[in-house]
Amino acid sequence: MEAKIRALFQAWKEEFIACREELESLDSIGGDGDLGIVLMDGFTYVEKELSVSTQKDLGKLFYMAGKLFNHAASSSMGTLISCGYMEIGKRLKGKQVLESADLVTITEGMADGVARMGKAKEGEKTFLDAIYPAVRALKATIADGDVAAWKAAGEAAMMGVQRAKEMKAVHGRLAFRQSDSIGIVDPGTMAAYHWIKAIERAVEAWSDAS
Repeated sequence: MEAKIRALFQAWKEEFIACREELESLDSIGGDGDLGIVLMDGFTYVEKELSVSTQKDLGKLFYMAGKLFNHAASSSMGTLISCGYMEIGKRLKGKQVLESADLVTITEGMADGVARMGKAKEGEKTFLDAIYPAVRALKATIADGDVAAWKAAGEAAMMGVQRAKEMKAVHGRLAFRQSDSIGIVDPGTMAAYHWIKAIERAVEAWSDAS
């Protein structure tokens, strides 16, 4: 497996180990509080399995990541992220070397895969309200270089989290609170932020090593 891809999955694993308690706390407000452990288990399992893979096709590798994630993270969010990775796999089919533009493809593929599976869109207080702003920020700043673009993406994702906090939930258990969901941070948006933040950290590490 290409070194950059290995580092990317390592970064996702480390990020979701670090944010486990935060996600558990947020999820306990409207859900059963297991989001942090579910996502940590999913990313840890995927990284472990892919670390020994000899697959060179990035599309097949990400599609495999989706299958593995679905096996390890048995929850609604796990299924959504699994579908995101499989969508990424379709878009990177045949590629063997990761390029800067591919990271935009990866991010947009995750967003579109989650949106399609969840039958959701921006403005409904979900994962999408953090990841789609990051996609737009990437596209707007990619000419400034990878580090600057991913810093902008991380900032845009966090702004998305804060905007979504003031939305009424449409999906998931928070939706049962109806208007009372306004003012509560959606754990899905925070998960999206950390997913973006992990890529930002990986990109910074690649830049430091070059």
